Amino acid sequence: MEPIKVNCPLMGMEIEDGICFDIHMNVEGLAPDWTIPDKVLKKSDYKQVCLKCPNHRED
Repeated sequence: MEPIKVNCPLMGMEIEDGICFDIHMNVEGLAPDWTIPDKVLKKSDYKQVCLKCPNHRED
């Protein structure tokens, strides 16, 4: 079964839903920084970008 992919404005490409979930968990303060890609952490406004993303989870 093919993993679900979503367009990520932080990564500038499609990413697997699981990576999106990891980023979401970090942005919501539920996971440490080491759980998300370095490319995301290098963006100073990554939390704001994620929160505004149409793929940001609300669960």
